[in-house]
Amino acid sequence: MSRLDFRHNVLEEMAQDTRSVGINSDIWEIGEPRAHLRKILQTICSRPDPHRVLESLRDALRSHAPWDRELQWLELTVLALGRPMPLPTDNFVQVIDILRALSTPPRPAQLLRYLPSGSHLTLLTGEETLPEIMVRLADRRGNQDNGELLDFLQAFSTHTDAPQHRELATLRALLDGLNLLRPAPGPSLYSPAHGNGADSRLIIQVRVEAEDAEHIDDGRYQLQAAYYRQPVPGGPIQLIGALGRTESFRKSELIGVGSARLAGWSELARAVRGAAPHTVRIEFLLPRSLLGHPAELWSAGASHRPLGHHHPVVVRSLERYTDAWLDVEPWRERWSHLQAQGPEADALDRIGWPQLDNAEATSLAPWLAEQPGLACIGLETPYDGLHPDARAAVDDAMFTDGVPVLLWQRGPGEASELLKVLREHSPSRLAELPTTVLKCRRNGRAGGSTDVRNNITLLWDDPDCVDPEQDSPYMGMAR
Repeated sequence: MSRLDFRHNVLEEMAQDTRSVGINSDIWEIGEPRAHLRKILQTICSRPDPHRVLESLRDALRSHAPWDRELQWLELTVLALGRPMPLPTDNFVQVIDILRALSTPPRPAQLLRYLPSGSHLTLLTGEETLPEIMVRLADRRGNQDNGELLDFLQAFSTHTDAPQHRELATLRALLDGLNLLRPAPGPSLYSPAHGNGADSRLIIQVRVEAEDAEHIDDGRYQLQAAYYRQPVPGGPIQLIGALGRTESFRKSELIGVGSARLAGWSELARAVRGAAPHTVRIEFLLPRSLLGHPAELWSAGASHRPLGHHHPVVVRSLERYTDAWLDVEPWRERWSHLQAQGPEADALDRIGWPQLDNAEATSLAPWLAEQPGLACIGLETPYDGLHPDARAAVDDAMFTDGVPVLLWQRGPGEASELLKVLREHSPSRLAELPTTVLKCRRNGRAGGSTDVRNNITLLWDDPDCVDPEQDSPYMGMAR
């Protein structure tokens, strides 16, 4: 608002709005910015319905300066004046003034830890500012209970780890004086401390999507990620935090650029550090063209150690994950058979190894129909090395017949070689495959790039670990 021509544009748009017709007549030519802004606000306050005129100003600024951070505070002010808040309007405006005046605005990712347990805000990316989070907590359409906003303000103003703790003394005093504080809220759903017990898993999903056609050798890809909690016995996942899309990069840069992106995500690092032992699983959601990618070689820490030497790393079919039109019942049915299997002397005998040469590809569907309890298929030829007809048959086994688990060796070799290194760790159930593959990778560190233990791909598609909101255009909105 420092430029006169910009203020003219805003006033012209407001003058065409029925909520603020003719507002520019008395305040058009004032060159000094502060005096001009003061006059604009005085004129708004003098109108019969100042709130509607303020809405008009907000909408004009949305058109002309949607990137301006001050617009976020105006959005919050307009909301506070127009609908019930958890504290009186005058006091809420005081809260806004206190928070706007902070010498060091809180980092967006830091704010997530102050959200109350059970918050209805979902799909926050960790990039939302303080006023954006407050707007979303306050603007709960169809729900007049703004208690979550008050809980958030209480947590933010009282947590001693907030860098702004001393400056927030004024806010604490204001809230204390109003006697509106509720019992201290529980730990934030987004806090690394939430659900860190051995009764829940930390599921990290790294999603890689192609920008270019599949046939391009070094095509471009985009990355996004999210992490979730899931009960150890299984069941639906609950979103904790998300990392927005990156700029695109080449296939040849996947490990380097992707690892650097994960390494910079401090909130995820805190969640991993706080997770109970053996409760982290990393899932790479990959398109067909990348299912053979050695995702376990990515790193995310200062030591640059491969993730696959420290946590179970699996790949997943991005197409199955995102296709809402697939019938999920066959998928869930076969997954339930996998989870229901009891301990056995040799659980690996439950892996099916179909013949997939060109002539036999069409026989895969009838073969699966005869084995409704089969949950894992082993491939003697790597997925990306299959003849197109055989690869299409394997895709159909996943998408139509619901096979949730695939296993193969990326390099040349016999199925017996792969089974031999898996049997060294004596899995008693197929549900232990992610941990068994982790043990193989650890033991294969000194074996060289051709060692079978360093070339295992495990496709592990848990139907409960699907977040349909990943494709939502309204990231961060309240459900």
